[in-house]
Amino acid sequence: MELNTIIGLKVVAIKGIRTDRKKRHFYPEYILFDDKKTYITLEDQDYNSFHDCSTVAKEIDVFQDKEYWNLMMTDNNLYPDADMDI
Repeated sequence: MELNTIIGLKVVAIKGIRTDRKKRHFYPEYILFDDKKTYITLEDQDYNSFHDCSTVAKEIDVFQDKEYWNLMMTDNNLYPDADMDI
């Protein structure tokens, strides 16, 4: 999807992903919007491909999936609220 599809939508959650049960703090990996289907994924850019000298460069992708959006909003064990900066 194109980034312009989020124009007019409001952010309702910024989620991380729990890969380790002992982990306590989470970086943002998903941004969820108020239409209950649209979300953005934030992934680290491949350093070897981009060479922009930034350690925090992200690839941004926009998706629409009602079931996955609902899973991220309701499963706080797997998708906790992000509490760290990028």
